[in-house]
Amino acid sequence: MRKPKLRELGEAIRALVEGPYTTKFPFEPIEPPENFRGKPEFQPDQCVGCGGCAEVCPAGALSVIDRPQEQPPMRKVELRLDQCIFCGQCELNCLVDKGIVLTQEFDLATWDRASARESIEKELVLCEQCGAVISTKDHLQYIAREIGAKSYSNATLMLVREEALGLVEFASPEGREIPQRADMIKLLCPKCRRAVVARELFGPCD
Repeated sequence: MRKPKLRELGEAIRALVEGPYTTKFPFEPIEPPENFRGKPEFQPDQCVGCGGCAEVCPAGALSVIDRPQEQPPMRKVELRLDQCIFCGQCELNCLVDKGIVLTQEFDLATWDRASARESIEKELVLCEQCGAVISTKDHLQYIAREIGAKSYSNATLMLVREEALGLVEFASPEGREIPQRADMIKLLCPKCRRAVVARELFGPCD
């Protein structure tokens, strides 16, 4: 029988003296490393509700639910932790960088899957012509701030900035099929703005 190697013998002695190397979790808390990818969390003051995180989530753990029929119309971005694979794509591709961040929290075991859902809600902006969803108010305000004075070249962004200052109020969708010249200065979705501009430049097509 071969004699044990000195290194193995030394490790055995250290284990007897110092105890096992494994951690004592969950009886004692442990500190994850700095770059640990733990539970994603929405940051309400930073998130603009653009839904970009849901577009890049490979596991489908993030979803966008629009409720335009409510007063005011709302968008809910929902995170299902029971489907999340903690890849970090939501944080990496966040429009505002800190709208959703991965924390160091990892102990997420639960008996109730309903408790593994978290969400954030943002007010929607609807097209004043057809009622289609344009985006969230916070998202449009963020774009307007980022591009600065250039936002005044777009009627929708200009109105969102002025609404934030209390200078205008958004109107309810009118549902008219034929746009008029006055519709140029309204909150319009891309389809309706194209129709308004085309009618203004080329005249009625009917």
